[in-house]
Amino acid sequence: MPSAARTLRLGALAALLLTAAWLFWPVTLGGGTTYVTTHGVSMQPRFHTGDLAILRDAGSYTVGDVVAYHSETLHTVVMHRIVARDGGRFVTKGDHNTWLDPDHPAPGEVLGKLWLRVPHGGATLAALKSPRNLAVLALCGTALSGASLLLSRRRRLSRGRPARRSAAPAVRARARQAAVGFGALAVVAVLAGTALLVLPTARSQTHTVPVLQQGRFDYSGSAQPGATYPTGRIATGDPIYTHLITRLDVAYTETLRAPGLTGVDGTARLDVALATADGWHADLAGGPVTTIRGNRVAASVVLDTVAAADLLNRHFSEVGVTAGQATLTITPRLAVTGAVQGHRFTAGSMPGLTFTLDPTALRLGPGASAALAPATQTAVPVGMVAARSITLGPVTVPVGTARGVVVGVLALALLGLAMAGLLGRSRSDDPAGVLELRCAGRLLPVSRFTPGEVVVDLTDGEALARVAERLDALVLHAEGPEGHVFAVRDQGTTYRFAVPTGEPPVLAVVPAGSRRSA
Repeated sequence: MPSAARTLRLGALAALLLTAAWLFWPVTLGGGTTYVTTHGVSMQPRFHTGDLAILRDAGSYTVGDVVAYHSETLHTVVMHRIVARDGGRFVTKGDHNTWLDPDHPAPGEVLGKLWLRVPHGGATLAALKSPRNLAVLALCGTALSGASLLLSRRRRLSRGRPARRSAAPAVRARARQAAVGFGALAVVAVLAGTALLVLPTARSQTHTVPVLQQGRFDYSGSAQPGATYPTGRIATGDPIYTHLITRLDVAYTETLRAPGLTGVDGTARLDVALATADGWHADLAGGPVTTIRGNRVAASVVLDTVAAADLLNRHFSEVGVTAGQATLTITPRLAVTGAVQGHRFTAGSMPGLTFTLDPTALRLGPGASAALAPATQTAVPVGMVAARSITLGPVTVPVGTARGVVVGVLALALLGLAMAGLLGRSRSDDPAGVLELRCAGRLLPVSRFTPGEVVVDLTDGEALARVAERLDALVLHAEGPEGHVFAVRDQGTTYRFAVPTGEPPVLAVVPAGSRRSA
């Protein structure tokens, strides 16, 4: 029966495993823990791309908590900080962002509150979940398990049996050298793999996405039919004679375009202003405020040219000028916001359409085509996650690929180490095999040999190996039905070590004067 100490250890281990399971069991399997791998720069400097955030259901949440929720706008899980409440919902914002999130999650939509941060944990999990890496790890495990089972089987079979050697001494010696090389390669692969696991597979960088704002001015109106206006209609590009027209409508449309453009909202209107070269200016009646629909802006104004010409004449009369010109400008006033790839922006201003107004006419200035179709761009900074690469000489490979290569090298090194270990292994109870391996470079197999005048029988193979090294001599090896005999000759003296088959070596007793033992 197990002792009390062992029972206590098993109980403590079971309690630890149950506690860990309760703390880390994921929501998808009925637990209360959510795992989020961070991307982008919105939560810097605390979180970077590839970090792992572990969140747990807190029941209630307050301002300042870092929480995760599923964003309907971005169609992904977002982890940001609660900065305010909007009725029964939360207002969230990334620590690195300058804008508030468009989504306002309710308490029931929050997945959990930040509990633990694991630097590079998400990147490590992604690497471990890669099918290629899983296959390589499975291959490593299979190779090591097979080697272990084979080794155990050999040990069971060898119990109570005479020692057997599975390979020639030279082969076993080379296998041991190969094992050293495979072991060194495995160590290098482990060190490289550790460095690559710490290194994120992606890096965050910010680039700008241009939001193109393409505008278009058009005007139309009715006039007295005649030589100047045969149809009684005025179209865009025609000169406008103020004393002949009865109505002039100016329309402005603008389209916003950008990859990943969403959430465009706001208002627009057209303002009308009159100015002269002497510094006088006046605001005329502008157009109504319109609401933006989709990514298209539309606004219009009815221009009273008669009232504008009359106001200009009264100004000149008051300052003592008989006649002159003025500039009439129609300017779009936009209050437009939107999001590009989840990043909020405010649309830029557009140049106005300028006419020259004199007592009789309203004319477009030089470059009328460009003035009628203004355009501008608003640069939106967007955080992007790009694959990180490493450069080794002329070769540049992604970190993920480098991880796979290192894991493959480690698998091959472990497999080679296991095979070389099996081939180069010698049994501790096999003196002949140990000596063969010890003297593999000096061993000379012979069928028989004639000892010298003096024979010294040694009690272990290590002593014979030291003699061979000291004399820098060959080790003669004769193998027969009765066992193995190893010998080193030094002029008239022969140093000998015998290993009978199936029995431990026996020290021979030699009459004095003919042989001696050591």
